Amino acid sequence: MSSETAGLGVADYLVFVCVIVISIGIGTFHACKGRKDNSSLEYHLGSRKIKTLPLVVSMLVTSQSSILLLGIPAETYLYGGIVLMASFGFCASFLIGTRIIVPMLYPLKLTTVSEFFQVRYKGKAVRLFIATCTLLINEIYIGVIVMAQAVAMEGVTRIPRVVSMLALSSSAVLYTSIGGIKAVIWTDVFQSIIMLIGILSVIIKGTIESGGTAFVWEVNTATDRMNFFNFDPDPLVLHTFWTFVIGGPIKFFFNAITQTSVQRMNSCQTEKQAKLVYLVTGPAFLLTVCFAGSSGLVAYAYFTAKGCDPFTSKQVSNPNQLIPFMVVEMFRDYPGMSGMFLAAVTAATLSTLSSSLAAMSSTTHEDFIKPHFPRLSDAAFTRWSRLSVVIYGIIGIVISFLTAELPGSVYKIAISLMSLFGLPVSGIFLYSIFCPSATQVSVILGGIVSSCLMFWINLGSAFNKKYHTPLQPAPTDQCLNSTLDNTTTPVISDVMKRPEGLDAVYSISYLWLDTVGLASFVLVTGLLSFVTGRPKLNDIDSRCLFSFGERLCPCLPRFIRRVVCCGDRLEKKRENAGCLTETNEMTNGCENTPLGRLLDIKQEC
Repeated sequence: MSSETAGLGVADYLVFVCVIVISIGIGTFHACKGRKDNSSLEYHLGSRKIKTLPLVVSMLVTSQSSILLLGIPAETYLYGGIVLMASFGFCASFLIGTRIIVPMLYPLKLTTVSEFFQVRYKGKAVRLFIATCTLLINEIYIGVIVMAQAVAMEGVTRIPRVVSMLALSSSAVLYTSIGGIKAVIWTDVFQSIIMLIGILSVIIKGTIESGGTAFVWEVNTATDRMNFFNFDPDPLVLHTFWTFVIGGPIKFFFNAITQTSVQRMNSCQTEKQAKLVYLVTGPAFLLTVCFAGSSGLVAYAYFTAKGCDPFTSKQVSNPNQLIPFMVVEMFRDYPGMSGMFLAAVTAATLSTLSSSLAAMSSTTHEDFIKPHFPRLSDAAFTRWSRLSVVIYGIIGIVISFLTAELPGSVYKIAISLMSLFGLPVSGIFLYSIFCPSATQVSVILGGIVSSCLMFWINLGSAFNKKYHTPLQPAPTDQCLNSTLDNTTTPVISDVMKRPEGLDAVYSISYLWLDTVGLASFVLVTGLLSFVTGRPKLNDIDSRCLFSFGERLCPCLPRFIRRVVCCGDRLEKKRENAGCLTETNEMTNGCENTPLGRLLDIKQEC
């Protein structure tokens, strides 16, 4: 990076620091406000009294983090606007969630996802396996997003990445540990405003500097970046219509069943409100990803107009630094604006970091501490929960150092690593609610096999010769400090030798990996369930089963729905349940059932 663009002004640093201070202030405010109610229910779920709008905003920004402001623009810059179609998979996962996740989990009044599996299997093995996967997923995610923010900051400022990592993590740990879920949610609302200002400023200013919307469209169309409909069925092609339409919902379904989402669902006052939160979050994500992707297209037009691609010319070493580099260069004469964008990146990272810490704290409290120390007071449980936030924050910093040198955009890194432990959670949940034949042994071994398969393919992809190449980069003929010897635009050839054997496996699009993993999970689990012996349908709690046909194919003729996953038998069993109606509302007598005793549901039925 040239010295002309490196570093920020005093106003930029002031804006940046103000965001962190305000975030900590919100956490402190909610800690003082909720001092009278120091219960674990208040700390983890806000006493189930949080309003719809802040929950939607919190769920939205939690699922995005620095991926929205750094990863998606970088991926769009390199591979074109077709990346935006990933948002349809995310949207579909939350719409599906309104049909199966909310009506299945909300009436049980749980705190964590893993609690459901003790009800389903009447044992702790699956519950502990899912809880462990949840902790590992969130720790890995924390490491990736903190790393991405620190690398981006280091690329455009004089702040070393270790300083950024420590400052960011300490801030999130502080306001999450003292304020609980309410502090996290209301801080997310504040941070979402900063994020929106940051991303819109990039789009508007970048479009003006590039020469207008017509030039942005023309340049991106000429380099095939506006090709949204590539119908190539080849699974080795990185981005196609089919990878997003089929592979996307399977890959992103975990976002709807993750602990951070379920925790917000359970913070709602009613099931109707919980469904509304899921319904709004999906389409809202479409809009925000369109903004983020547009900034990547604008960035390509901007660097084309300038005649200097910073990534090709080695002015930035990581694609996650493209947008921050552009921002600092564009807003050089506008004090505070560069700081505003970097504050937006920081806010996005803080929102996800704090939510992940809160999710791990809840999981630790409900699945590891409470079952083993039932006699502890509620205040003691809350103190242990706060301590766990600090511990997980420290571990997250260590992981961020380990992931700092991973190549590629944070978007691709994050969703690839999330498959390692996210796929078993998604697979076990879906198989458990739709397949009465599932047993504890079969789903755990199926989850381990699918996780190992994902690890093997991801590891092979990291060291394999790259088959997927970016689109044509911007010119470099106007670069003053370029390390390139030539002054012409390098053109990357689209014609490459098709990989064979294991190389072909390692070259599978990252968007198909979860589909492959889910297929292996279903195959292994199905075979093991047959070998170990399927349980009798009457021995399974009806509240934990759904008919696939009735839930996801309601528009099909009834005679077809009847034959899908024991449709009639499951529906009749649910209707005849003594504690649950067809609408999944708790009714009289539920407190005396095994389910009520197990979950200690303290409510009037």
